[in-house]
Amino acid sequence: MKMCYTKKKEGDIVKIYMDNCCYNRPYDDQSQMRIYLQTQAKLHIQDMIRREKIELVTSYILDFENSNNRSMQKQLAIQKFMNEYAALYVSNRNEKDITKLAEAIMETGIKEKDAYHVACAVMAECNYFVTTDDRLLKYQSEKIKLVTPGEFIRRMEADK
Repeated sequence: MKMCYTKKKEGDIVKIYMDNCCYNRPYDDQSQMRIYLQTQAKLHIQDMIRREKIELVTSYILDFENSNNRSMQKQLAIQKFMNEYAALYVSNRNEKDITKLAEAIMETGIKEKDAYHVACAVMAECNYFVTTDDRLLKYQSEKIKLVTPGEFIRRMEADK
């Protein structure tokens, strides 16, 4: 069982949570310009994580959803990245609080698994929740900003 952990960093660093559809974007059909651009932005975000410009948060919900990936190659690649680069892991030890928050999020019409992802990100005090899910992007919260990979890059570039 994984435990919660954080790497100590100097200064105030941006924390992000990417949902499963974001991790899988590079494996989608790249012939559509929108998907291609989201893929490039997601890969740039991964590079920012590798260079420790931002911190990655993952969770037991991501592990569970990724374990259901039909492609073992994709599943292993995604899990390897999360294991190597997560600065914070939200474990199921916090499940009661996560469930309570997820239930409140579901009342706004968000699907269960998406609500649990957002709840984990909020519990970890992430600044951004990065997704390619258009329906999920409609969810508004004062606790976290939901953005596409491209929007995240634009906001980070504007803050320089």
